[in-house]
Amino acid sequence: MTTFAERFKEARERADISQRALGKRIGYTGSTISQWEAGVIESDNIRVAALEMAAGIIGVSVRYLRTGKEDESRGEVPSGLRAALPDVRQLPVISMVQAGLGREAADPYPRGYGEQSVSVDAEMAKDLGRLAFALEITGESMLDEFYPGDIVIIDPGIKPLPGDYVVARIEHDGSATFKKYRSRGNDAQGQAIFELMPLNPDYPTVVVNAENPGSIIGTMMEHRRRRRRF
Repeated sequence: MTTFAERFKEARERADISQRALGKRIGYTGSTISQWEAGVIESDNIRVAALEMAAGIIGVSVRYLRTGKEDESRGEVPSGLRAALPDVRQLPVISMVQAGLGREAADPYPRGYGEQSVSVDAEMAKDLGRLAFALEITGESMLDEFYPGDIVIIDPGIKPLPGDYVVARIEHDGSATFKKYRSRGNDAQGQAIFELMPLNPDYPTVVVNAENPGSIIGTMMEHRRRRRRF
């Protein structure tokens, strides 16, 4: 019979994410994740919110990690999602630290907070990859289409097309941003060049290239705007 530590390590390796990268996304160090996998820290001593976020990122349920079993009444939980009612699925609202994000696209919850989730219908859920998550918009760089408090659903497994909205990471300061994507081809070394364009003209366009390296974290699949009263 496998242990929590063995199941966790196997799931993390299957998700192809390092201990350090996983730790960073949930607000912990890589050495802490190493202690989980070595059995130094038992699952009962791990914060529930942190374990829920880690499970979502590596594509398994907390129940599976703790017991080795899934909820038989619901069948196998699709990777990256948490079981809800039969006709809907839940995506975790990932925090700035947990998603490796910053500034323009993040939720306001404190580090380690993982109780918030949003529902998606079955048709949407079947098209989402196992690492899909939701973000609550902050900042004003994407006005007047995206407002603080809006929810966007992001899928890291979808390659963006020109005009898509994406979450991208800027390497030099570790920040990330939610912007409109525009490809500018490749440089002489074959490295992709792309622009991250705000909708608010008061904010600058960011060019990602060899001098300003970065990467796409995920592509927006859905936008939910909250009703407002002014």
